[in-house]
Amino acid sequence: MSEAHPSPFPTALICDTSFLRTIGGTDSTTYQTFVEYVQKTDRELYLSPGVIEELTEQRGYIGIDWVDRAGTTEWITSVEDVQMGVRVHDGPQAGEVMDRVQDRLATFEQLDPDVLRKTDSELPAVAVMVLGSTAHESVGILIDDRNAEQAISGVIQNTYYEGRIRTIDIWTAIEYMESN
Repeated sequence: MSEAHPSPFPTALICDTSFLRTIGGTDSTTYQTFVEYVQKTDRELYLSPGVIEELTEQRGYIGIDWVDRAGTTEWITSVEDVQMGVRVHDGPQAGEVMDRVQDRLATFEQLDPDVLRKTDSELPAVAVMVLGSTAHESVGILIDDRNAEQAISGVIQNTYYEGRIRTIDIWTAIEYMESN
């Protein structure tokens, strides 16, 4: 589940499409709060391949072209490929995390895992990669999807990644950012 009090706030943030869609465009107070906080506190945003694909598909429906912004700003990184074999210490490999989240999410959604898009399940796999290849000590997955939050949290729980990969829902994140 999402954290009630996400302090200290992770320095690396992986944004789900649901989060980016919900914060709105440049005229939105939520968007302004998010971008100002990220830039003021030197946070780094990461967009997974699945999120990039969804953002590209929804280009006319989302107020900001996040894919273009990722190519023109230093604080957003587009992750090209998920490296399935990456692991940190004794944690499961990125691919294992992704598969487990996909299975849990399919159960919650009552869909065949092969039919369900892998965008949400790829988020913690990217988090494993970020932990393994950067100096970040924790990674926050910013999301606005309860089933995905539960699936990710359930897989991360009781592994090396617990407390290091954290799911944070949009309103908890925005509330935290407004108060800091």
